Amino acid sequence: MQRSHFELKQVTAQSICLNRHGLHGANLLTFIKASDIRTGANSSEFSRQNQADEHSIEQNSYKFLALRLKGKWIMNIELLKEKLEQLKKRPNASKGTIDQIKKWLIGSHILQRLRINPYYVAGDTVKNIKRITSEFLHGVKAGAFDLHWDIHCPHCNMITEEFKDLADTSEMSFCPMCEREFKIDLLDRVEVTFSLNKEIEDPQLRPVCAPPPVLQSKLQLVTPLYCTESEIVTLEEGRYRYCCPLTLAKGILKVEGEETEAIQEIKLKQLAGPDFDKTELAVRPGKVKLELTNTDHNLSGLILHSDELPDEMTLEQLPLRLSGMQLLHHPDYKRLFGDQVISERERVKIRAITIMFTDITGSTRMYETLGDTKAYNIVRDHFEIFFDSIEKFGGKVIKTIGDAVMASFVSNDQAIQAAVGAVACFREYNLTRPQSEWVQVRIGIHRGTALLVNLNNSIDYFGSTVNKAARLQNLSKSDEVSFSEDVYNDQAFVSALKAAGVSEIHKRVEDLKGIQGAQVAYTARINMESVIALSGRLVAERS
Repeated sequence: MQRSHFELKQVTAQSICLNRHGLHGANLLTFIKASDIRTGANSSEFSRQNQADEHSIEQNSYKFLALRLKGKWIMNIELLKEKLEQLKKRPNASKGTIDQIKKWLIGSHILQRLRINPYYVAGDTVKNIKRITSEFLHGVKAGAFDLHWDIHCPHCNMITEEFKDLADTSEMSFCPMCEREFKIDLLDRVEVTFSLNKEIEDPQLRPVCAPPPVLQSKLQLVTPLYCTESEIVTLEEGRYRYCCPLTLAKGILKVEGEETEAIQEIKLKQLAGPDFDKTELAVRPGKVKLELTNTDHNLSGLILHSDELPDEMTLEQLPLRLSGMQLLHHPDYKRLFGDQVISERERVKIRAITIMFTDITGSTRMYETLGDTKAYNIVRDHFEIFFDSIEKFGGKVIKTIGDAVMASFVSNDQAIQAAVGAVACFREYNLTRPQSEWVQVRIGIHRGTALLVNLNNSIDYFGSTVNKAARLQNLSKSDEVSFSEDVYNDQAFVSALKAAGVSEIHKRVEDLKGIQGAQVAYTARINMESVIALSGRLVAERS
């Protein structure tokens, strides 16, 4: 029997795909994390539109699979190396970190490079994540990488959409897989990733992430164009969801009735667009062979998991990733992309952010005693010291109000470390000045929800968390920090506080202006002996 052109092409490609590459029952997670696949040096692409005769089909099919599976000729290695070498010429560039990024890229698979997670590049060197992110950010400016703000569904973790500029963010998103709308949160739901600039690689594939362990996937297949993949799984009674994160095809599988010992077969086809040929399936409990044939996409997949999805996944249930809030607090992001702010029309809710307020004690008397010019110069010195400490410990200066500073942090312990670091520098600053010129500060810290807004074309926060942090600052005296019960209950914060040399923590109940009801607050005095020791280390580091 003579085969049609498509049938011959499909069978040939299947044979090459399965036999030469050994991809029977390929696992999407393994496929994404494959470490033994390399890339070639030239940039070209096999076109399916080429209507070759039957003799050339086998050669072209193999070439196509080499292109798509092995990544050959997709990544322009020479251009990548050229861009990275240019990056090394930047003042203060970390050449070792750039080499680490290059090594990871050359050893990566195409699906990993669709969305590059800096934590995966870091590997065992997670402590270097700040530097790795810095080099990626500079690489974006140099034209080596593209920056993505990926929005993840809180129920299935799928990437629902992305924005390439902070100005494009919105308050809500919709997951086509779960068919649910959800609020965008820059801490929990927005992941920052990178990809190679399109001049270096343009795979034209939808970004995909492996399903998190909490979904307990029963099966994960990856199927290149014109290939068929299958796997046998044992299913218990229940309702399951099958889907492809690359094509957005989906369906429901019901497992019900009496258990059978026979292997049941399900055959699915990935059609053009976001569709499988079957969207509703039913089998009995027992062993099931699921088979997927890809007829129209460069790459498709099949994931099977329970239809009961979590209400909301927590960050602890997900792989390490760079959140939108972490990027906003990265010093190089502010330097390189500081002009990017959200739209004046948008208000983005942040589930948790740490807000710190600081103020100089006795500043009014300083102006009266020293005069405006000298007092102003001292206040400017104070700003410079605080700004440096805030940035050093991962914080972001939001604004100054008179001689007060408002800053935000991703975590509570970063805030206290920045506060203690600044107090140590003020101690050093005061040693060479008369007492009338001393700088002493009081500090307030609170953590909670807030609205991220655009105020005067800069990032700012609004809400009760901001108000409470400002009121807590008023409870402090010179070199004291006051903080809320929410902050005190964070063990990492308490550990950082004790490491800073806190002698005592005093609990109090206060009425805070503008905040309803009596509030539990804690006040601690930063131990001067510890600060002197820290100040000595800072002097030694500068020497």
